[in-house]
Amino acid sequence: MALHIQMSEEAEAELKKTAARNKASSTLAGILFLLLGGLILYFTVILIAGPSDPEFMTYTPPVEDAPPTPQPTTQDLSSKPSSPSHDVAPSVIVAVGAAPVQMAMVDVPVSDDADGTGLELGVGMGTGGLGDGLGSGGNGLGDGKGGGSSLEGTFYDLKQTRNGSPMANSPNETARVLNDFIKTWNAGGLSKYYQSPTKLYASNFCLPSCKAEYAPAAYQCKDKVKPSAWVAVYRGKVKAPYTGTMRFVGTGDDVLMVRFNNKTVLEAGWCIPSTYGQPGDVGTRGSVNNAEAKAYHQAIADGKDNNHKGYEFITRPELGKWNRELGGLTAGEEIKVEEGKTYPVEILISEIPGGAFGFVLLTQQKGQTGYDNNKFDLFRTNFSCPSAADLEKLISAEGCSMGAMEMPVFNQDSPIWVATP
Repeated sequence: MALHIQMSEEAEAELKKTAARNKASSTLAGILFLLLGGLILYFTVILIAGPSDPEFMTYTPPVEDAPPTPQPTTQDLSSKPSSPSHDVAPSVIVAVGAAPVQMAMVDVPVSDDADGTGLELGVGMGTGGLGDGLGSGGNGLGDGKGGGSSLEGTFYDLKQTRNGSPMANSPNETARVLNDFIKTWNAGGLSKYYQSPTKLYASNFCLPSCKAEYAPAAYQCKDKVKPSAWVAVYRGKVKAPYTGTMRFVGTGDDVLMVRFNNKTVLEAGWCIPSTYGQPGDVGTRGSVNNAEAKAYHQAIADGKDNNHKGYEFITRPELGKWNRELGGLTAGEEIKVEEGKTYPVEILISEIPGGAFGFVLLTQQKGQTGYDNNKFDLFRTNFSCPSAADLEKLISAEGCSMGAMEMPVFNQDSPIWVATP
């Protein structure tokens, strides 16, 4: 049997009133929440944040995601006007990217009285390229600014131990130490000698005439090292700026040597360390007289020394001292290089008895700067291009004297052998 319960009329009316009140309350609450949310949004966005200007956003894809890009040509890397300031590298624009990049227009005010003066704006994008701070410093024995495109120099005094204790030394002993060192060019071969804590960074090697005390002064150890029987070795890696056959040309007072791609390719100066112990050598006498040094260099150039095959002597009118006392500059072995390929290079400079000191290092490219017409490029790793006035100022700043500056004539737009870490 089913039981039916029927709601009274009074109860049904009360239930409808309650449902109506609940519906009205819900509707009112929703409206209030909407109003409150609108007020919060207004105060946050309009009054607090304020209007914002539209911005352009740029995107440069990572180099590894970009398609292969041809490398700049050698001439683009090395050329520069012949008379810019030595302190500022030219602006170069190098673009690396896989897609167009959108940039906002920039308005640059130009003075009305510019009168023909050009305004150059360079925007460098990507990584690498000649505009990445090669600079123009590093003349003489170099400066203390590490990094960039330069070779790092280390200075040793062969008259004292690494702890500063005196050691017996003579021109003959200095030549013997250098002879032993250049058999391997291993830095450990000089580790027992005093080493200056200061490193110098050179970008070219052109210092035709000064006094030997300049080197200890430049390496910040003139209070500890007398200006004789010292050696500075510069090391690094360089990228060939062209493909072809070339050679190093230069000389040194007393020693200039170049090791390129792990082979000694130039040895020149008043002392020839590799001849130490050989009959008639000049390596055992650091103070060899000019006539003997000149005769021995000529014998090397004539092919009478098997260790210096392919060497040649070059004379130039402007090289007064080098011509009179050594017969000119020495051209070393021919070397084949490939553009963009990296090669290790080491350069040794040494003074033996003291007194006058100097060196110069140039290059010649076969078929270009010319073996036949004796034109030279300056060997350099950045835009440096020293002059006699530059070098005189540099040496005077260290409180050192200098002789008559006989600068060799070289190409002011010489190619750049960019140095890499």
